[in-house]
Formats: sequence, C-alpha cells, structure tokens
Amino acid sequence: MPTLKDNAETFAVPSKFEIIHNDNEDENLSAVSLLRNFAFRKNKRIAPRYVRDDIVVALCEISLLSFGKEIFLGFVRLNDITSRGLSFYSMQQISVNKKIVLNLKFHTETTFKITATIIYRIHHSPYQYGVRFDFDQQDLGDHLLETQRTLVFK
Repeated sequence: MPTLKDNAETFAVPSKFEIIHNDNEDENLSAVSLLRNFAFRKNKRIAPRYVRDDIVVALCEISLLSFGKEIFLGFVRLNDITSRGLSFYSMQQISVNKKIVLNLKFHTETTFKITATIIYRIHHSPYQYGVRFDFDQQDLGDHLLETQRTLVFK
C-alpha cells in the first residue's frame, strides 16, 4: 500500500502584532485583550465577493399602485457581487428593508432578474447599499465564475 508523504513547508516565524497605544483611549484595555479581540474576529462572509465592472445593474420596485408591474428606479454602480447578494452605490436615497427587483445584464447579453431586499445603507452621499437576494442564486454564481475576466475578489 503506498504511503503519502507530507511535503508542506512550515515556517518558524511567530506572528507579530504591533500595538499602538493612544493616551486618549480607555486605559483599562490591556495589550492582551487587544490582541485577543483582534485575533478572534470572525469573518461572516459565506461566498466570495467578485469585483466586476462589466455588469449593468438596473433597480426596479413593485408597489401596490403598479398593479404587479416593475417601476424603474434607475441604474446604479455595482461595488461587488456574490451569489447571495450585492453591494452598490447610488445618489438616490432608498429605505432599508425595501423589496426590490434587480436586473443584471452581463457583457455576454445574459440577463438575470432577481428579487431582493435592501439590508443596509451608509448614511452619506454617495449612498452605499447592501442587498440580500431573496433566494440563493447558484446559476448567477456559476455565471460570475465563468465570465470572470480578471481575478479580483473582496
């Protein structure tokens, strides 16, 4: 029976943290607690964020007065995108928890129409919004990976 040999390289260089002390901050924080808080932060991102400039994003909404038809809100500038949501910039103020419809058009002429909810907004212009898709979009994730020209992740 063949055996596997581990050829992984290891480095004996310990991690170094530089602690910058500011006299204006709380004196009760020790260097150990600062390192502990820094070292145990959890990244809550589940999917890779793609930075793309070749996707046109049109924002629409469906209201009671539109009788089920989409009302065009405008084009927005895409910040990053995943198969679970996206982030965009806009000069227009949109309320948080608003239900929207996103029309994503790729350079390959492929279009995705996705229902979503705005989950956060940065409160200064230009406004940055975070959007969560109502359903996981595996087809969109596959298409993002297939059409990626340059590998830029966030």
